[in-house]
This record gives sequence, C-alpha cells and structure tokens, in this order.
Amino acid sequence: MGFLIRDLHKHIVELHQKQYIEHTHMKSFTVFRGQGLPKADFDRMMKTQGGLLSFNNFLSTTMDHQVSLAFAESNQSNPDLIGILFAITINPSISNTAFANVHEVSYFKVEKEILFSMHSIFRIGSMKQINGNNHLWQVDLTLTSDSDPDLYALTEQMRKETEGSTGWLRLVKLMIKLGQYKVAEDLCGILLAQKMNDDETGNVLFQLGLIKLRQEEHLEALTFYEKSLEIRQKHLSSQRPAVAECYNDIGLVYKKMGQYSNALSYYQKALKIRQETLPPDHSDIAESYNNI
Repeated sequence: MGFLIRDLHKHIVELHQKQYIEHTHMKSFTVFRGQGLPKADFDRMMKTQGGLLSFNNFLSTTMDHQVSLAFAESNQSNPDLIGILFAITINPSISNTAFANVHEVSYFKVEKEILFSMHSIFRIGSMKQINGNNHLWQVDLTLTSDSDPDLYALTEQMRKETEGSTGWLRLVKLMIKLGQYKVAEDLCGILLAQKMNDDETGNVLFQLGLIKLRQEEHLEALTFYEKSLEIRQKHLSSQRPAVAECYNDIGLVYKKMGQYSNALSYYQKALKIRQETLPPDHSDIAESYNNI
C-alpha cells in the first residue's frame, strides 16, 4: 500500500509539472466535488468557516459542475448526511500543491477529473444552501498559496512538534494533528508491516494508542499504550522519558474510563520519572502536576 501511495503521488507531481508549472500564464479556474458529509463534520466545518480544511486522502474533483451536483444531491435522502457541493478555486501560479488533470489516464474520461495529492489544504470560504434546501449546501474552497500566513504558522508548529521523528512517523503525527485519524492509523499499519527496530515499533504503537484515545476507543487505546510501554521498558536507561509518556497517557485513558485511582497511580509514575530526568521547569512536569 505504501508503494501505491508513493507512486500515485509521484505521478501526480509529474503531471502537475507538465500541465501547470511549465505553463505559468494559466489563470485561476474552478473544479467541483459532490459528496455526503456527516452532520457532525458539517457542523464543525460551519464553525471553522474562514479557516483551513484538509481532506484525508487523494482528492478527486471534476470540472463538470452538473456531475458533482448530482453526487451531492444523491445524499439528500440519508437523514444522517448533508449533501455538499465543493466549489474549489485554483490559482496554479501561487501554489505548489500537486494536482493534475488525469483525463487521459482516468477510467471515467467524461468526468474531466482533476486529482489532488494527499492532504492538500484549502481555505473555507462562503457556505450557502442550494435552492433553500437545508440538506444540500455549496461550500466554496480556495487552494492555499505557499505564502498563506495561517498555513505557514501551522506548518512551523507541526515541524517543531515532530522534530526527531522519521519521515513516515512524522507524517503519522501530522495526520493526528490534523484530526485525520483513519489516515494516521493506515500509515501505522504500513509501518508495522515493515521491518523496524524495537524503538520504532514502540513509537508506532504509542501513536496508535493516541489515535484510539482521540477516537474515544479507550480499551483499544489501553492495549496499544501497554504494548508500547512493554517495549520501552526493555530499554529503560535510554527510554525513561518515553516510559513516562506511556504512563501519562495510560493515566489519561483510565481517567476517561472513570477509573480515577488507576489514573492517579499512572500519573504519579509519570511524574516520578519526569522529576528524575527533566529540568524542574519543564512543561511535562507541569502537565503531570496538572493531571494529578
């Protein structure tokens, strides 16, 4: 699966170079995507209007408005979904995001498909009902430029938070940060299928625990955290801060489950290690005191 993702991204980049980078005179244009969105996701998007939006995989769009509208309308009959017509404005001259016209290589040639690579980021513009229908909305998006201040700030923050991680694990952490938990979990699966040392395996299992914690799947989170802890404890001398990290998050899980005595026990274990290994003013120590 990892090879498929990498090869598809590479192909999109190559097509983008030929179609857009080498033709700098191209003007802005609009593509469309119709889909159903769970009400909870739609409500979150409404609250972040004007903010940034990232899709969790390769994004298929079309230049055909009617085709996309039909896809959006097909979701109206499901009471749990909102039909969304995304109208995406692209200015090829100000963004390095990889996207390409795949009309010649697509099976559905009539759809005039424009395919974006994974995790392209857009700014949410206006949101309006279509024909007064509360279950059918148009959402205007703009592909972010490289100079977008919010995107730059987000990128810098993520860079600092993922320093020291390998490339794939860094991507996992980025996806968790963006709330793309299914993508992060799939990437962890790819990593675990590869040959890794104990340190790397422990790190991936910890991220899986974090994913499940964010998804409120507490028993699964506990299982992954305990597996990560077991591996990290084998290398106690070099992994003490990482062991404390496991103790802390296991405490978080127990707190979520209402098992407060267990939570306190693990919080105290984390604090003890952090006091022994970190400066007294370190933020992790403050976190432990706050949890207790």
